[in-house]
Amino acid sequence: MILVKAPQVNYDNEIMELAKVFFPDETVAIPDKSEDSAYQELTGDHMVLTSSFMEEKPGFFSFMAALQKGQDILCEHKTISSSDNMELDYLDEERSTAGNRKSNRVIKNGLKGCVFDLLAEYTGKHPKWGALTGIRPVKLVHEMLDKGFDYEKIRQELLNVYKLHPEKADLLIRTAENQRPLIDKPYDNKASVYIHIPFCSTRCHYCSFPSDLISRVSNKMDAYLDCLEQELAAVMNELLKQGTQVDTIYIGGGTPTVLEHIHLEKLLCIVQKHIAQIFKLREYTVEAGRPDSLDKKKLQIMKDYGVTRVSINPQSMNQETLDLIGRSHTVEDIVRIFMQAREIGYDCINMDVILGLPGETEQHMRRTMESIAALKPDNITIHTLAVKRASAWKDSFRQYDPSRKGLAEEMAEVCREWLDRLGMEPYYLYRQKYMLDHLENIGYALPGKECLYNIQFMDEKRDIWAFGAGASSKIYYPGEDRLVRIGNVKNLDEYLSRVGEMIEKKLKVLYSS
Repeated sequence: MILVKAPQVNYDNEIMELAKVFFPDETVAIPDKSEDSAYQELTGDHMVLTSSFMEEKPGFFSFMAALQKGQDILCEHKTISSSDNMELDYLDEERSTAGNRKSNRVIKNGLKGCVFDLLAEYTGKHPKWGALTGIRPVKLVHEMLDKGFDYEKIRQELLNVYKLHPEKADLLIRTAENQRPLIDKPYDNKASVYIHIPFCSTRCHYCSFPSDLISRVSNKMDAYLDCLEQELAAVMNELLKQGTQVDTIYIGGGTPTVLEHIHLEKLLCIVQKHIAQIFKLREYTVEAGRPDSLDKKKLQIMKDYGVTRVSINPQSMNQETLDLIGRSHTVEDIVRIFMQAREIGYDCINMDVILGLPGETEQHMRRTMESIAALKPDNITIHTLAVKRASAWKDSFRQYDPSRKGLAEEMAEVCREWLDRLGMEPYYLYRQKYMLDHLENIGYALPGKECLYNIQFMDEKRDIWAFGAGASSKIYYPGEDRLVRIGNVKNLDEYLSRVGEMIEKKLKVLYSS
């Protein structure tokens, strides 16, 4: 066990997450410091990671980190850094607003950088994402651009302050460059809508998202859609009164197209009535997902109701893999549904693949990418397998096969080769815990085919109103650069019985804005 001790600051959790990158097979924890004697006794038999700082003079800091066991110092590291003008601006701003330098990002970055150097020296590992542990690293580039930094200065910050490998620094900058023209500036009165359909025909073994099997809840589908309509009607009516413009819709899940034809059409009719025929939309996505949930009639229904973008997600184009992960369709089904979507007139189709699926090698990924490239989709999203506690594979992946470490990264390189050939650019990126080889998820698109909703969701600089069981709205206050989250209950029966509460919470925020 490794215990994290950072008594001067409130960044224990971030330092703990960084330590987990270097020690993936160890338990890393923050001890209960309120019981001092027990704390001292506990740490005697475990490694302890400590970090601290000192401000030598205004703008100049020293950072210290050490790894010890009992009284033995296993490794220690010290860095001295100075704040440039941008960092001093942050320092003054955060001291004045928080009144406490413990919340200062200069100190946080310095401490994490020092801990990174310490652990890199001790383990010999140099993770490519450096000291960054957050979900949305591209936001960091946008923040620096907003402060007036040019791309070369940003690159140096990413390399020297955040300890990124040049490959990841360049990826972040390239992604931010592609996003920049598509992000609303200044933050005007626009919003996005997300509609959650938390139902699937079967559960894929890698999946950790909460969802119900459609076979178990089909008798509740009309009630669910009626509750969705109540939510949508109440909020859209108020947004219209306030002059807010909804310009993107994303229907996700689950597997939205697992709905029967009559229920899919009912859903799209509700969206048409309360959103699509009222607001001028720039994008309307349905995440169809599994090809076994689709047919030509469903594709046509969606097209008739104005859907502009669909996802048809194979995850792999190797049949043995599809069987292993719990998919009840064939590679031929994927190709057939894709071609039908093109025939109907969809000119923006996304396809997902997953790096690191069990049994797959670099050659399997080459086969997958070659097959997908032949179809010529408009978007390709590259996911890295992240096996979480809620997935069926959580136990079998508890100790990941050491011989496969690094394989997901090799697969990612295969994907990059094909994406370059297809002329696709990265346009959004995010990270998750428990990802193989500490990689990332990246969305690629042909120029002009980027998914606006994905960018907006990751940028977190606009309102996203979310509807349905388990959906979470994010309301942005630009004057304070602050988000308020409004979560709906996840349980289907609770949602059906408490939808009035969900509506009330949303309207309360709307009335106060």
